[in-house]
Amino acid sequence: MNHPEISVCIITYNQQDYIRQCVESALAQAADVSLEILVGDDCSQDSTGVILAELAAAYPDMIRYIRHEPRLGACRNIQAVLAEARGNYVAHLDGDDYWLPGKLKHQLAFMMANPDCAAVYTNALTVNEAGSAIGFFNDVGDLRFDLAALLRKGNFLNASSVMMRASLVAQVLEIEGQFIDYREHLRHARKGFLAQIGQPLVGYRVNSVGSMVLSSNDLVRMLYWEAILDVPRELVTDLDFALGLTDFFRRVAFRAVKLRRWGLLREWVPPVFRASPFGVIRTTLLILWAIARMTYVELVGRIPIGLSRRRIKVLYRR
Repeated sequence: MNHPEISVCIITYNQQDYIRQCVESALAQAADVSLEILVGDDCSQDSTGVILAELAAAYPDMIRYIRHEPRLGACRNIQAVLAEARGNYVAHLDGDDYWLPGKLKHQLAFMMANPDCAAVYTNALTVNEAGSAIGFFNDVGDLRFDLAALLRKGNFLNASSVMMRASLVAQVLEIEGQFIDYREHLRHARKGFLAQIGQPLVGYRVNSVGSMVLSSNDLVRMLYWEAILDVPRELVTDLDFALGLTDFFRRVAFRAVKLRRWGLLREWVPPVFRASPFGVIRTTLLILWAIARMTYVELVGRIPIGLSRRRIKVLYRR
């Protein structure tokens, strides 16, 4: 297919237990939209490559299997696959996640109806490694938001749900070194408003084998910090930027309490206060407000609802 409507970019490494479901869930979307599927295999050492070669042979007009040798690393793998995309729109999917029916159809309709939208996301069902349902990715629902709002409240978007305009690919390819999805989301928001479709149309596997959040949490924290600093200051107000910094520190504080790693607080107090456009007193008050607000949100979210008195588990509350 020379010019598909949507390029589906899948990245994977050693995900033999999940990759077939992942690719087949993308293939199923072809009933609704014209698409190509590009799979970047970062030199998997298990049966991932065998499975992908089999699928590519079965669907040669739709799947392009790209194997990297030697390994590039996750970020360069993402960039390499994005550089090959030919569609008017580009959708990302991690190799351990999967899509639910109608996902791309709903997003394409939204993008065509909203030409000022840079990228559209959806909510996701959270599942464990065995595929059993746990809850939801976030509690946001249908929402439109800009760069300032995404910076103020931090990352709540599911990376495997994004569909963006092809014109946004260039600014992702420009990123040097390692990065996390939040940095991409913030860059997308420079080019127009972002939106989330509240319906969960992705299956997101929590803490699967190889999860960067699980295995390299300190690195993820540093890359999250770099994502905030990557935001051009002229595009947001001082208050927006300060709120982004203090929400970051709130996340550090929650992590420190959960793991009893008090050294995290000592590590991150100096850079947060140095980067803040406000003085010590105002920055401290903003941090206390961020902690108090999210503590309240988390406590309310733990209250059982409905006749079953079951608590709905949400990974990211806003």
